[in-house]
Amino acid sequence: MEVEVRYRPVKYARLEIKPDGRIVVTAPRGFDVKKLVEKHSSWIEGKLAEIDELKKIANSGFPFKGEFYGVIRGTKAKVHEHFKTVTLPGDPTQMMRVLRKLLREEVGELIGEYSERMDVRPAKVFIRDQRTRWGSCSPQGNLNFNVRLISVPPDLLRYVVVHELAHLKYLDHSKAFWNLVGRFYPEYKRAREELKRWWTIIELNNYWKWLEGRP
Repeated sequence: MEVEVRYRPVKYARLEIKPDGRIVVTAPRGFDVKKLVEKHSSWIEGKLAEIDELKKIANSGFPFKGEFYGVIRGTKAKVHEHFKTVTLPGDPTQMMRVLRKLLREEVGELIGEYSERMDVRPAKVFIRDQRTRWGSCSPQGNLNFNVRLISVPPDLLRYVVVHELAHLKYLDHSKAFWNLVGRFYPEYKRAREELKRWWTIIELNNYWKWLEGRP
């Protein structure tokens, strides 16, 4: 079992399983990494087995709104929801523009649905190509949504929109924040776990690797 160790001036060691299956430990120098890995060996094996299963799912097609669409190679980027296919051009930036536009429409509808009910109003809304998070809210009231969200099931997108709108009232993750989220999306804990799964799927999906210029 290969382990990548990153020595940092941290107080506590952290064990992570990356979406590609790498085992990474971040720890202060002198920390007994071997003992930590042995202690969590069952958890590690379970996570690696889960990733192996997700690898099979991840490349079933192009993930779009929670489904896997067939891929057609062409000159013009397009999503055919009726036929459940996507046309991928030679230029990934063209496809990204299409996905951003589609996600902006979906996000706009959800913000229109929830902003009045939650008594909030974002300043600006951006669709971005982010590598570490699904969304964010700035102190100025601007909301950012990751273009990857076009790939997740609609109910999970709904959760992310509610989550970010709630940050317009609470910029932290306090009890008051989660109470507000829970009022409008009661199953938020399940959604958070499902989003982790989808993040791994997108990380492993070859089409998203191509879109984001990843090896």
